[in-house]
Amino acid sequence: MKNFGETIRKFRKQKEMTQEQLAEYLNISTQSISKWETNLTLPDITLIPMLANIFDVSTDVLLGVDITAKEKRIQEIIDNADKYSLSGDNEKSAVILRDGLKHYPNSYKLMAKLISVIPSEKEIIEIAEKILAECTDIEYRYLAVQQLCYAYSRIGETAKAEKLAYEFPPLPFSRNILLLYVYSGEKLFKTYQECIFTNLYLALEFIENNTYSYDKINKYDYFENEKSYYTVEECIIIWQKIIAILEIIFEDGNYDYQTRALLADTYKSIAKFYVRLEDFENAVENLKLAAEHSIKNDESYNPDNEHTALIFRGKKFSYNTENDEINTSMQLLNSMDSFDFESIRQHTEFIETEKRLKKYAKRR
Repeated sequence: MKNFGETIRKFRKQKEMTQEQLAEYLNISTQSISKWETNLTLPDITLIPMLANIFDVSTDVLLGVDITAKEKRIQEIIDNADKYSLSGDNEKSAVILRDGLKHYPNSYKLMAKLISVIPSEKEIIEIAEKILAECTDIEYRYLAVQQLCYAYSRIGETAKAEKLAYEFPPLPFSRNILLLYVYSGEKLFKTYQECIFTNLYLALEFIENNTYSYDKINKYDYFENEKSYYTVEECIIIWQKIIAILEIIFEDGNYDYQTRALLADTYKSIAKFYVRLEDFENAVENLKLAAEHSIKNDESYNPDNEHTALIFRGKKFSYNTENDEINTSMQLLNSMDSFDFESIRQHTEFIETEKRLKKYAKRR
């Protein structure tokens, strides 16, 4: 803080304030201001937030912190934590984020990331409520509300979760929808495409989730709860409808990465349903189709690809592979190693499908 006096003088003059006026705002002597600006003394730490507020800057700027370097380091910490959380090791991810908060205790970005990986509802609530009480950044506030809703719901505080949820705007007031009333011409056309694309996948996700059975703490599992709303046979029909919808929308079969990944996952899920029905032939047939889409995904990556299907014609492909440590083939291969497929593991076509996937499976 050796240049703190120069910083105070610069901001004071930018605000066209005299030393006397600043002293009056802070309820201290003019001599104190003079000593700060000549680097003879430093202000009491309790005055720093007041000074930042008067000058309309952050405390980091006031204290001469290199904001760009700080944000870069925080992002590096988050990227490092993501490597573990995306591979399922939330515990290691949390350790990295906690260590980051020791160095940057007021980073709401780190706090928001931390509450997405820790299991303790009590700690999630404590950190999320701190974000809501102190942070003005709408992105981190939304993330805090989201995690609070989940946490309150898991501990049975449904009324609190519902109250927070109703503070969010309904779907028609989302950013993309509102921009439809702002743009015109090609920009409007592309925004419509983006809205259709986003809402299509949101609707399909809702259809998928609605076939799960839910227990009282919102942890879902297939048919483990006696209150399931669909039979296994009905779930197969519903998930086949997802495939049919995608085939209608992408009539030329020119699928982007996200769509092929969804198709692979859908066929894999249908295979699980058939295993439950002990229809092993249909189970392995759907696994083969899942493998086909996974392999095509990993073979055809090209960041310059565009959709040729009528509705999305000209829209750049969606890949979102930067957060995937393993490619689609390896993801499917790992899923096939689960207990769900134990009863068909020795089936000839299951073994052949595994062999095919192993040729393409890899880490990114």
